[in-house]
Amino acid sequence: MYGRVVNHAKEQGLNNARVYSVRLGALLESLRAQGVAAPLTEVSPSHEIVRGFLFWEAPLTRAEQAYQRIADRVVDLNELRVCLVEEVVAMIGERYPRATQRVSRLRRVLADLFAREIGVSIDHLREAPAVDAAEYLLSLDGMLPYVANFVRLHALNHHVLPIDKPLFQALARSEIVDPLTAPDEIGEWIVDQIEPDECLEVHLRLVRWAETGFEANESL
Repeated sequence: MYGRVVNHAKEQGLNNARVYSVRLGALLESLRAQGVAAPLTEVSPSHEIVRGFLFWEAPLTRAEQAYQRIADRVVDLNELRVCLVEEVVAMIGERYPRATQRVSRLRRVLADLFAREIGVSIDHLREAPAVDAAEYLLSLDGMLPYVANFVRLHALNHHVLPIDKPLFQALARSEIVDPLTAPDEIGEWIVDQIEPDECLEVHLRLVRWAETGFEANESL
């Protein structure tokens, strides 16, 4: 009897996986039909750390605006590193989601990076194996898994998909992913469903889709 229950559970899990895969494919096809996803402006790998922290659990447009305000007010990342938390919060706006928390973490990352490299560059990670680069980024004090994956995708061209809470919730509400699955596992699952060179575009499409709601998926 126990064996039958286990086999049934496995079969049910496979069936659910197929359903989620079909729904994801349908969503991505509908998003591709809307045209090419507008890329982000190209910045250095180190600047992608800043942008990753701004993108984490915040609207994309607002994150881009906040990044530009920082870029307009500091000479380089070394100057940003020594800015006080309240000074950076003032740059991005006190009403920015989790402003103090994200800025505090960013400053810790930049401080740790400076202590290790006597600078704030991570250009050396471009030549590092993907596993080593991931370990390095995650080992930085204050780093978040989402930001590490954001940097890996946008700066190092790794085949990863950063998933934060808003995107995960949008996918779960639309019944495209299992709501009981961890966001990191969801990212890995989506990567397995697409071509390696699609990761960047798929990420931007999904982020923009999540921001505008999931009405486009209601007919799937």
